[in-house]
Amino acid sequence: MTLLDEVSDKVAGHMDEILKCFKAGAKITVLVRAPDKATGDFCLSDDDLGEVAKMVERRRLAGPDNWSKGNG
Repeated sequence: MTLLDEVSDKVAGHMDEILKCFKAGAKITVLVRAPDKATGDFCLSDDDLGEVAKMVERRRLAGPDNWSKGNG
């Protein structure tokens, strides 16, 4: 098993737990950016990435006062 496989398995388990907080049918995507190393980016999703991109753009246009709070 590669490191990527190990990380994906661990993240997927956490994604399953997070989805329990939402109504049935919710989609989840985990994006991790490595700004200085494009090959270090990570994406795991049960959704269409085109739809994910649309959601990210909606959130961006809504402005920071409407973003979910997290680290950063």
